Amino acid sequence: MVARDGALLSAAATAAAPAPVLPFATDAALLDAVVRHLGGFTHLLIEQGSRGFDPELLDALAEASPQAVIATLPAGSDSRAVAALLGESGALRPRGAGPLRPGGLMLRYQPIISLRHGRMVMVEALSRWASEPVALTPLHFVPAMERMGLGKALAGAVTRMATQDMARLPWPLKVSVNLAVAEFERRDVAAWLARESRRARLPAGRLCIELTETSPVVDEARLARSLRRLRAAGHDVVMDDFILDDPRRRLLRLPFTGVKLDRSFTLMLAGSARARAQVRAIAAHGLSITAEGVASRAHLHALRALGVDRAQGFWLARPLPVQALMAWARQRVAQPWKTRA
Repeated sequence: MVARDGALLSAAATAAAPAPVLPFATDAALLDAVVRHLGGFTHLLIEQGSRGFDPELLDALAEASPQAVIATLPAGSDSRAVAALLGESGALRPRGAGPLRPGGLMLRYQPIISLRHGRMVMVEALSRWASEPVALTPLHFVPAMERMGLGKALAGAVTRMATQDMARLPWPLKVSVNLAVAEFERRDVAAWLARESRRARLPAGRLCIELTETSPVVDEARLARSLRRLRAAGHDVVMDDFILDDPRRRLLRLPFTGVKLDRSFTLMLAGSARARAQVRAIAAHGLSITAEGVASRAHLHALRALGVDRAQGFWLARPLPVQALMAWARQRVAQPWKTRA
């Protein structure tokens, strides 16, 4: 729960809410909550007209509480009014109901962890769109933008923001951005990626490309040419969202750097011999393997036993704004996952 007046919320909680009430009065307290993945809230209330909160941090905290009902608290409300709101969820505005605002693109960065030494080796850039009451995920806006012919513009904006953010970090971290097949196969793809890297003064080797599965590959020869151009320019290129019995398996002979296992695939590994066999087959191609959707320590042990190189998932770290990413990384430098309680 977020608001400016801790005493007001505490009084309201006593009257109406069995769950703990955690008021945050400053950006520093909010940042700490995001980095520590404080979640499980049933409500997030924001006092109308409050100042001092970074909206990206507020969005990130809301993402950590996916079932929360989010609403704006009228200024000057007393504890009884807040208690009434807490007790009447239907009266609150549900998350994601607001319209898109022009110019509202923002990024989150999800850490990707090495399974060899347990430290962050790169991040995936994930787009969000500023909206009310919280930011929208790509599912809500990317398909519409692609239908309007704005796929390249969106990819360019995400790449520009990601390279600039990575160039400002105090350590040389790699970042991956997602490209749909249509954008990936354009003849100028290597040229505009190089332009964004040069503009940010980020070495090409720190910008990785994930080929998404939103549309099928029709022309394998054309895809292969794009892969060769990107690899020659210094970019790693991975096939994203690889599923069990994926029809794209025939593409593994092309010069990809690696494969990312879809969350559904990762969750099958413990109980499916066929899934484990397919992971070993991918490794036999000499490709690096990253597992998405890691949700427990048991997942990590199973992935390491299969020779999977890297992992990401909410159990390790949620997608974070860049300022929270820096705080999270500093906190984890001396505390990799294998020493976590």
